[in-house]
Amino acid sequence: MELGSKWFADLGPPFGVMYCIKCECVAVQKKRRVVAKVHCRNIKNECPEPSCDTPVLLPGRCCKTCPGDLN
Repeated sequence: MELGSKWFADLGPPFGVMYCIKCECVAVQKKRRVVAKVHCRNIKNECPEPSCDTPVLLPGRCCKTCPGDLN
């Protein structure tokens, strides 16, 4: 894993990938050296509000979208 790389948390079976948990490898100053640390956060509260009455959650996505939307 490289500094700056990003991914979604994967808990393995039976849970699998958690698409609302985004992780990143970040540099952290520790005493006189820099170490890499994994930082994960929940991104669900960053989802935009769908503009339709019946939004759907597509596989591999965190946020619900309106049918027909490509985002």
